[in-house]
Amino acid sequence: MRDVRVFGSAVSIALCLVAAACAKAPSPAGSGGTIGPVGTNGRGSGAATGAGDAIIDASVDVSIAAIIDAAEYASVDGPTGCGLAGAPTGVLSNQTITVGSQARTYVLSVPRNYDPNTPLPLVFGWHAHGATGALARQVFSIEPAAAGGAIFVYPDGLGAAGSTDWDYTATGRDVDLFDTLVDYLTSTYCIDRARIFSTGLSAGAFFTNDLGCLRGNVLRAIAPVAGRLVNPNNCVGNVGAWVAHASNDPLVDFTTGGIATRDFWIARNGCSTTLAPVAVSTADCVEYQGCQPDLPVVWCVHTEGHSWPSMANCLDGGVCFDAGPAIWTFFARFR
Repeated sequence: MRDVRVFGSAVSIALCLVAAACAKAPSPAGSGGTIGPVGTNGRGSGAATGAGDAIIDASVDVSIAAIIDAAEYASVDGPTGCGLAGAPTGVLSNQTITVGSQARTYVLSVPRNYDPNTPLPLVFGWHAHGATGALARQVFSIEPAAAGGAIFVYPDGLGAAGSTDWDYTATGRDVDLFDTLVDYLTSTYCIDRARIFSTGLSAGAFFTNDLGCLRGNVLRAIAPVAGRLVNPNNCVGNVGAWVAHASNDPLVDFTTGGIATRDFWIARNGCSTTLAPVAVSTADCVEYQGCQPDLPVVWCVHTEGHSWPSMANCLDGGVCFDAGPAIWTFFARFR
């Protein structure tokens, strides 16, 4: 579900406090629990204490305006970290979270000027086969364009025989990892649940497409680069899609990978065949018209092979562009 802000709950809490009649009343729906993810999949089981609990524990002389402001972002989807002070900021490497019985690692990047009362987008970055979350952060280079306007998380894959790949099955460990990280991060930081995004390269793009289908009710938009479809069944919800692929990709076929991905999201989002150009450096980017409201599809073609597009690697005079800023521009249009 998209984020639903329970303003009415905030008003009820305020009235209770002023009357000093419900200092120990139950928290509003989706605002209680213990710190950190608990349980087998982390969904609704033990996320951090939310704004509602802080309000109930506050003294009765807290102003109604402050109470309403703090509780406004409580979500029916689960606890919220809005209003909670003390969450760490900066680039947090080697973070660990338990998914089921297994410890998983990730890199978290939170703006230094993070304000726990200002909801921010959350962007997932999924690395390519054999890489790491830390390397994805460096290669994707989306954060400079975001300029402190989002929280980024870069998980590490596991894979068989030490290969650090992703599990694309609907009930697999990495969909579980996504769910657990969403629950944990939204209960720890002030994240706008209506603006959760995913991007990835190669195997990470496969997984981003997978999540766009399986978690289209959680994600707002996706940006797969050099990917293909792996599990386009049982989709829920809908997402905007920014798709990039090299016409000369030697590993993931341009037609069965890139074009098939583009056409899937065009059909799913009800777009027409009418095109409008998109100004993205020298890339051949177009946006399909007539899509369902708030479900755009952008298609970018380049000639940098099986890689994350970057002008720094454009040595052959072909069609090149910087994917990081282009993806952030796409994500930033969602409000």
